[in-house]
Amino acid sequence: MNSRSGFSRYDRKQNDQSKYCYKDTEILINKENIRDEKALAKYEADITLIRQYELEEEQPVRGRFGITHIKRIHRYIFQDIYPFSGKFRTENIRKGLTEFCKSQYIEENLDSLLNELKRDRFLIGLSAEKFSEKAAYYMSEINIIHPFREGNGRGIREFIRQLALKCGYIINWSLIGSEALLKATITAAADSNYRPLADCIFEVIENK
Repeated sequence: MNSRSGFSRYDRKQNDQSKYCYKDTEILINKENIRDEKALAKYEADITLIRQYELEEEQPVRGRFGITHIKRIHRYIFQDIYPFSGKFRTENIRKGLTEFCKSQYIEENLDSLLNELKRDRFLIGLSAEKFSEKAAYYMSEINIIHPFREGNGRGIREFIRQLALKCGYIINWSLIGSEALLKATITAAADSNYRPLADCIFEVIENK
């Protein structure tokens, strides 16, 4: 599956300069100081693919599915690229008609959602179908919070993959096309209709 999430470029309410980008550009400040958008996209895709493979094969990041856990996942995937890896964004962003959580409320909203997940016993003991339905809700809600300036999709997918493992399920995101997953994610965000996203998650469970 293409590693680009489709949510990586944002419209801003104002025309002010994003502090995460090089002056007079929409190119994110990065550790390699790459100033070409296509070159950065390729470098990011190549490096994060390696890091995601390591997460699957070596499990270097484990946690209790709280805020620290999701930060550590993001930091691991993007550690080679962005100075903000593992750090919540501090500016407001939107994509088209979708306005993500105000930056000042990210932590409290994410903490509330992940506490809800804890009360749900991390979805342990559910059938693959029920797991997919509940996981779609949490996946969508984390996406709407959109805690990081870039890389939310990849970070969230890894979080859900690890959550599935805790429940005894093996998720392989490469089993579904990126466009289908993006469309389902947008539908969930826009209409609170989690069914298409649940179907996508069910499709990528290898041992259902």
